[in-house]
Amino acid sequence: MARRVLGAFAVTATAALATLALSTPASAHTPKWTASCDEGAKVTKVSVNLTQYNKKAKNTVTVLDGETKLPIEKPEFQESFSKEWNNLDASVKHVFKLVVTASDGYNYTDTKTVEPCVKKAPPTTTTTTTTATKPATTSPEVPSSSEVPPSTTPAAPGGSAPEPPLAATGASPMWLLLSGLGLVGAGAGTLLFLRRRSA
Repeated sequence: MARRVLGAFAVTATAALATLALSTPASAHTPKWTASCDEGAKVTKVSVNLTQYNKKAKNTVTVLDGETKLPIEKPEFQESFSKEWNNLDASVKHVFKLVVTASDGYNYTDTKTVEPCVKKAPPTTTTTTTTATKPATTSPEVPSSSEVPPSTTPAAPGGSAPEPPLAATGASPMWLLLSGLGLVGAGAGTLLFLRRRSA
């Protein structure tokens, strides 16, 4: 009877030790992280510190700011991981999400919301005013009385007033010249004809 009790005790102890051995790595995982807004520095900060993971396997970590992944140079780690982001915009609301995928299947997911702690500066607008300059108007110089040209036509040499120019009638003098030549030719022809006849 004693042997049966001892055997049952040994089996129970062995099962308990095996269960403890299997659960120890999972319970040993220590994911710690913080997210806050630093009003003095006017930045939002996030810090992630993961320890006691399986160093013989690959674990992965991802940190999201809304839909945007925060930059991580090596998202795969083994025993531990540590990373800080200290220059995030403090004038907007942030919803951070930490996702740790452990090689032993004991994953970790958590979310932290950080409200803005500083006011966003309004955009600076520069207005440029253009002034149109009107060109200066200069009045023509009035010649002095000594430089005013005479308004009367200068007298012709000899003291006589110049004759006014002939009025243009619009008729060309060429036809008059041709008519005169025609008449002279006709007269000369008539004279020769009369001389021959009388002879």
